[in-house]
Amino acid sequence: MVQAVLIDGECIERLLGERPLPVEHVMAPSILVDGRFHTAGCHWLRRKSMVRPVHSTLVAHARRLANYIGFLRNDRGLDHPDERFADLFAATEDDVFAFYRARQFHAETAVSSAAWRAQLSTIKQAHEFLRATYDVPIPFRVVTFINPAGYASTTAPELRARTRTGSRGNPITPGYAELLVQGALRIDQHGHQSNARTVDRDAAAVSLALGSGIRHGTLTNITTYEIPPVVATPFTTMRIPDFITKGDAGGEAWIFSHRLKLVHAYINGARAELIADGRPYRPESPIQLDDADEDRWTATVDGTRRSVRWAETTDEVRRRLVNPDGSTPILLLNSYTPDPLSYDQVGTITATARDWTRLHLAPDFPARFRTHDLRHTYATHLTVCLFKGAVADYVHPDFVQAYAPTAITDAVEMAKQSLGHASEASTRLYTMHASKFLHVPLEHFIGEP
Repeated sequence: MVQAVLIDGECIERLLGERPLPVEHVMAPSILVDGRFHTAGCHWLRRKSMVRPVHSTLVAHARRLANYIGFLRNDRGLDHPDERFADLFAATEDDVFAFYRARQFHAETAVSSAAWRAQLSTIKQAHEFLRATYDVPIPFRVVTFINPAGYASTTAPELRARTRTGSRGNPITPGYAELLVQGALRIDQHGHQSNARTVDRDAAAVSLALGSGIRHGTLTNITTYEIPPVVATPFTTMRIPDFITKGDAGGEAWIFSHRLKLVHAYINGARAELIADGRPYRPESPIQLDDADEDRWTATVDGTRRSVRWAETTDEVRRRLVNPDGSTPILLLNSYTPDPLSYDQVGTITATARDWTRLHLAPDFPARFRTHDLRHTYATHLTVCLFKGAVADYVHPDFVQAYAPTAITDAVEMAKQSLGHASEASTRLYTMHASKFLHVPLEHFIGEP
């Protein structure tokens, strides 16, 4: 793999005595095979660069594709001098499954489940590009389904990541979830509330994680712009940066609407007061926002005006952004200064709410409950709601059938999209306890209207 570089026109003119011809510069990495550009691979990377020019994502895709091409040529013998009869063009189902077994089951070459899911995403997208561009059949089974935003997505069920035993998590019932939120608010069983500055923020963090299932890192760095409004229906959608299945660039996930109430109460209450009374936010190398909405932000970065989607914005850039009023757009702030919380501080919010709940509300609340268990709880609650048909009432009539599962495993497949998993096997680790929650009345999951 080689990285693209800009052509220095003045340097070429000095060396050759003529101005170079104008060319379109696309800063996408390229793949070389025996010193020659791999045409199909380079065309795919170029197209991805033009559609979504996220440098880190493009480099990751290029490395994974080069790894796959290298396996097909070196291990499977698909190294014909004519590219149209080699590697990607010549790969059969046996070749793809050989690569799958090598990366998931062979001790010397196996990678983690997460690494394989990323590799499979690259393989699937590259072969879908070959089918659309060169009319080359995909050499493995691809299944199409409808994601929460109503768009068609694809998965390769026979190539899903090897089942892991970790990340089983500890989901809690809707009743315990309410007690945990109450614990975050520091309200005891008699209705008395502790006088702490952090209660509104802590309740917002716990409630948002219960309602959206976002990962710990995303909870730390999500912005106020990305929080959807509270709606009258039990479910809404939210674009989650975690989302990896569709081009590594975010996607729509189902959100429990009632969980957003405390989030907006914090944004408009304690958070707004802290910003109004505190000092301006001054990160290192600040990026001053010119404009922002729920989908993207616009600013001048290094002399160039850029418009970037939130789903494609890294944590490092998020923490450099400054609103026009001088505040940070990041949701969760410190108690006394309007600065973003750290990763560890967000974890402490869950631990503090858990310990308060055990001490003042429910002594049998899980003692080791952590921030990641909020995600497990969301996954379990969403799976149950999907299985009971609660979501089907709030989708377009054309998609109702797609949200009418006949088995709990179908509901798991639907929940996978909202969790941002490329593999159903990963989702099953989050929803393995869902059957134990089926007896709970549906209204306990979706809250008050």
